[in-house]
Amino acid sequence: MVYYTEVTPGVNKRRVAGYYLFLCLIGFAILLGPTGSGIPINLIGNEAHSDGVLATPNFGTDPSDCSVCHADEYGNWTGTGHATHITTNGTHVSIGSHYTTTVAFFNASCSKCHTSGWDNSTGTPAYDALGVNCFACHDGTPTVDYSGDACATCHTGSGEHPYQYQQWSDSAHANSLTDLRTSSHAGSSCTHCMTTEGFIDQEGTFDPADVSLNSVSCPACHSVHGNWSAVGPAMIRAVNASELCGLCHVGSHHPSYTVWIGGPHNLAGVECIDCHGYDLTPGLSAFLNHTFAVDPDIACGQADECHNGTVEWALNQLEEINSAFEELIEDFETQAAAFEVIVMAYNATADADYTLVSDVLDMVDEAVEVAHYYGYDGSEGFHDPPETFEAVNEAFRDFLDAKAYFYENMPDPVVPTPTTGVPVDSTLIIVGGAAGGIVVGLLLGVLVGRRR
Repeated sequence: MVYYTEVTPGVNKRRVAGYYLFLCLIGFAILLGPTGSGIPINLIGNEAHSDGVLATPNFGTDPSDCSVCHADEYGNWTGTGHATHITTNGTHVSIGSHYTTTVAFFNASCSKCHTSGWDNSTGTPAYDALGVNCFACHDGTPTVDYSGDACATCHTGSGEHPYQYQQWSDSAHANSLTDLRTSSHAGSSCTHCMTTEGFIDQEGTFDPADVSLNSVSCPACHSVHGNWSAVGPAMIRAVNASELCGLCHVGSHHPSYTVWIGGPHNLAGVECIDCHGYDLTPGLSAFLNHTFAVDPDIACGQADECHNGTVEWALNQLEEINSAFEELIEDFETQAAAFEVIVMAYNATADADYTLVSDVLDMVDEAVEVAHYYGYDGSEGFHDPPETFEAVNEAFRDFLDAKAYFYENMPDPVVPTPTTGVPVDSTLIIVGGAAGGIVVGLLLGVLVGRRR
């Protein structure tokens, strides 16, 4: 692992130019939008939607009735888990491949969420069809709903049943719109990753203050009858879960995916959800943690292909990486902040070299921005330790270059001519008040800088 040293190399102009290019590329990525990092990820399952309600809908009880007007949605739905997860032989009902029970038990205990047209008004559950079809979610009001409330009807439970909705409600996704509105830089471009409507309609323009918008809810990630719904049981809007995360977790202020793709876990085939969406209920069914907050004790040792049997070692490695990153960033930012105070104090003097000040502050800002970039990754060095420590240490050295450059090129303080009564071979600097403190501080800085 690389750590910064106190040895200050000479100013490396090529390195400085390299970081100019680095920041330009980041800016270009921001302009391109949420997938502007250059990562070839496409949002799928997001065909055009209409918020209108049919004027005279011809309701029926068979989902094929809907196909007259919604042929694409119907065709896509037929391959989903909602449509295919229930089978029966007349006496028993199977839910997926992991659970089979009698028809009587299914009707009494399972039918509410695993059928369509369910009705218990008589005290005896009845339903129109096995499986989850159009009428299970849309009922008699076929409107477009981005809230995820329809999902909550069934994806709320306990034990071995899906309870993603409760987990999601505690997640950053569920609070994304609140976080956006309380930030100091909320803008329309942010809504494409901070709201469901904006995520699905990447070409639209949305106002963060619009009260009709929804945070990142179930429909943002899951396309229940989109054109790629049948790819996997989760019906996600990307070819795999990691690329789904990569649609938003890129860019200069949230580069988690960008940093992770170069890291050792990705190279070993570990996906985002392997750590962030670990299995909450090992056993009959795998229901992923929808808070997406990592619990290292569970995530590191959940399977033999992870660190099962070596969890203590893995957790120690994680702690070492996180601690080293925190110490490095804290030292870097503390030194940079203190140095900027000195530079600005010099800038306030009458004989300040404003070009020097501008150049030095630009160099410092570029170096600090690199540290911020890896801080915004949020993993404290874990997503890609080699890249992270190499880049931050390089930025720290660039900061030290800027510091040395400032002291080496700052004009010498004016030394008054010795007056009567002062030995000729002595030097006397007459200063006082705040200005005096600045001069003394700068003089010491010059001496220290030149000694370096």
